[in-house]
Amino acid sequence: MSRLVIVGGSDAGISAGLRARQTDPSVEPLLVVADAYPNFSICGIPYHVSGEVPDWRSLAHRTRDELQTAGLQLLLDTRARRIDPDSRLVIVTAADGREQRLPYDNLVFGTGATPVRPPIKGLDRLGPADNVHLLHTMGDTFALTESLARGPSTALIIGAGYIGLEMAEALTLRGLEVTVVEQLAQVLGTLDIELARLVEDELIRHGVQVRTGTTVTGLTTTRDGLRIAARGPDALPVTLAAELVLVVVGVRPDTVLARTAGAGLGQAGAIAVDRHMRTSVPHVFAAGDCAHTYHRLLDDNVYLPLGSTAHKQGHIAGENAAGGDTRFAGAVGTQVVKVFDLVAARTGLRDRGCDSAVAQLTDRLHACGRPQGVLPGR
Repeated sequence: MSRLVIVGGSDAGISAGLRARQTDPSVEPLLVVADAYPNFSICGIPYHVSGEVPDWRSLAHRTRDELQTAGLQLLLDTRARRIDPDSRLVIVTAADGREQRLPYDNLVFGTGATPVRPPIKGLDRLGPADNVHLLHTMGDTFALTESLARGPSTALIIGAGYIGLEMAEALTLRGLEVTVVEQLAQVLGTLDIELARLVEDELIRHGVQVRTGTTVTGLTTTRDGLRIAARGPDALPVTLAAELVLVVVGVRPDTVLARTAGAGLGQAGAIAVDRHMRTSVPHVFAAGDCAHTYHRLLDDNVYLPLGSTAHKQGHIAGENAAGGDTRFAGAVGTQVVKVFDLVAARTGLRDRGCDSAVAQLTDRLHACGRPQGVLPGR
């Protein structure tokens, strides 16, 4: 019997636990989950907010009973505080303050990511009670729906990435007047500009006001709602108003626990892993948004926080933690988003990324003696 402790209960953690049981049924995966919502679809939150998925419970990929029937043990509302890799112990604290020391034979970090808080003056003093929200967890979702129940008529979304645009649609469907503010010169910065323009046109066609090249610098409360200070594309000051503000400008890997355990960091400060999802600490693996990702086209590691990638990495980490020997094939950056009646997708490299990749590959081929301009297989 092997004791596998997994820190995190989202895509990577659940995938790791399930695959470990499939690989070796004697393994006992114990998942330490910081909240009460294991295996929930964070990507599905906009569809609950819009009302298209009325019951938030439907966002769960599997119920708790299903997870436990599959052989996973769940410690919910429990936070991992420290890892002792020498003694192979995880020190955790339950919601009531009780501390436990959990022994492990192998450990998987599936701690995910945390939302970025941009340097906006006033953001640190405002929160859900003021109708100012981040959106990353089920707790964030419940706080947002409570604010929406108070009946705001206008919303401003800071960030025009995938979640930002899905939320623009969701709030529009709820009858709010929505403004999207993006610091970059286009929406969806991971798309080539031609596709991004089509998405922006679709937003505008459905009544969403889009302000690209605009940086929010401050938030204050007023008698009528919220005042948003910003700088426009020409660097001139802009003042906007809304009754609800949503801040969704991206995520960063949650590596605090791994770093204190001695794990090395890689791309974008994410946990460095090899193709077997092993960290630099013996008997410790990592997968999902907390770890970097091998990109097949770049032949290098990148930070690519995607649910599909997290699931695949978790699968590899769980199998290897249970005694397997399999390698992560890598990702190519496939992403899809629906914005009203338009679906936008990308895979591989953008024009900008492709130029950089070709330059790197040419340098590598030249360094190993292959004539420049001659690619493998040609």
